[in-house]
Amino acid sequence: MNHITASWALILAFGLAHAATGSQEDRDVDVPPPPTNDVKPMTPMDTAPVYHTLTSYDPKWKAMIEEGIEMARSYWGSYGPTHVWIVGYDEGQAPDSKAELAFLEGYCRWRIEDTQRTMAECLPYATERFIDVARSGTPEAYLSDVRERTPRMAELVFINVHKWYFERDRLPDPIARGIHEYTHVAQHGFGHMPTWMMEGGAVFSEAWLPALAGKRKPEQMLGYVMDNAQKTTKTPFTIADMEAIETAPPEVAQYHRELAYDAGAWATIFMVHHTPTRSVSTLRDVLYPRVTEVGWEQALCEYVDMPSKEAFYKAFASFMAKPREEHMRIFRTLKP
Repeated sequence: MNHITASWALILAFGLAHAATGSQEDRDVDVPPPPTNDVKPMTPMDTAPVYHTLTSYDPKWKAMIEEGIEMARSYWGSYGPTHVWIVGYDEGQAPDSKAELAFLEGYCRWRIEDTQRTMAECLPYATERFIDVARSGTPEAYLSDVRERTPRMAELVFINVHKWYFERDRLPDPIARGIHEYTHVAQHGFGHMPTWMMEGGAVFSEAWLPALAGKRKPEQMLGYVMDNAQKTTKTPFTIADMEAIETAPPEVAQYHRELAYDAGAWATIFMVHHTPTRSVSTLRDVLYPRVTEVGWEQALCEYVDMPSKEAFYKAFASFMAKPREEHMRIFRTLKP
């Protein structure tokens, strides 16, 4: 597991980050920020994200990321302010020190504006966070939550995303990364949600939005996701143990990916199936706004018409024990 390389001291000084690494078939998991119950939501806005790219990095990667972000933004809503930072070195490409310095100075000028931070403080942090990772060849993608700026800001970081690109993929993985990370930005436009709801919703978004656009059928991806989720059925743990990865004990945290991302994606499908309309748009239009009003537990109970979150967890566990044909049948009941 290879997460963001900056130290926690630097992250706490300049922003709270969580990183996703790995291929679409072997996805690593996020390094989560502390709980956000007391943090104001992201601001709804019509303004598109601002993109910043290392000039020596092939622009086609930025185009793919932007396609995914715009797909998510047009569906889930536009929130921010959001800045997108893209850096990397294609195979065999030599480092470009001049381009790196311009990228770092541009980042730091933006990052320290209206703060007490200095360029001298920021540059080593930014070098470690962006350039050292890019030069190492490690791919990363994550949302960094900038809370010391007003209003609260989102910065999406994509490093060496070409490592996740395979010509055989119907949907290029950098597009999926853009969908996933911007879905998190939209989720942060509402109240605090549990880890499984956040990550599961973003993985489901990777499957659902390309299907709506006619770019990829979702069944293969969701089958793979279910395979991973099923790995936890031989353990005593369920998504009930993945409400807050920040406080999860090690024996639970080792299943972060399977519980939060994979089982969480199918929990999202299960939730929508239990609504009167079975429309995925009700996540955006009903559930998430209700989370802001009454908190996620009451919002969930109202959404699925169950008396408690424990009742939902029990029903979902029963669903997970059903055969694959039933899982896919339930998915096919969902509507736009």
